[in-house]
Amino acid sequence: MTSYSVLVFAHIAAAFFLFAGLLLESVVIGFLRRNPDLAPFRAWSRIVSLAPRLYGPALGVILLSGGYLGSQMSAWGQGWIRVSLLTLLIIGAIGGSTSGRIGTISKLLRDASDFTAEILPAKLNDPVLIASGRVRIALVFGVLMLMVGKLPFVPSLIIVAVAAAFGVISALPAWKRSAQRQSTI
Repeated sequence: MTSYSVLVFAHIAAAFFLFAGLLLESVVIGFLRRNPDLAPFRAWSRIVSLAPRLYGPALGVILLSGGYLGSQMSAWGQGWIRVSLLTLLIIGAIGGSTSGRIGTISKLLRDASDFTAEILPAKLNDPVLIASGRVRIALVFGVLMLMVGKLPFVPSLIIVAVAAAFGVISALPAWKRSAQRQSTI
């Protein structure tokens, strides 16, 4: 087995971990939103805090291994690689901007109390948090499409823009629910 094949394996495995972490975060938050009066809060806090531990390092491995593989293949001139790199950096920035919200939810779940029961539903229904997860998942699918298609720069930008739009559109119901809750208060 060559070092190149090990790097390709690491790159693909990290992509799986990135997607698994994002999906885990979205599924757990969605489940908790629909079941706010669960008793075993502490167990859920461990699961919620696991997601960033999966996708954070995975994103780093993807960037490092992909950067190295791209340089070995002299592929930086290919449009899909540049767009993929930019998209992965955007995914990381979006995740970084909402990491505090995930941390707050995890802390509230660990500290299960009457106060938690009052404030947790609002934190779980935060439309920014929901949009963050959906947009990041859509962007990961966009990058996957770029890896498969290996398209020039402009078509790659279009694919990522369509993926981002799909993520935003899928988050619109959360914004609508939030606006409805605010109007009833």
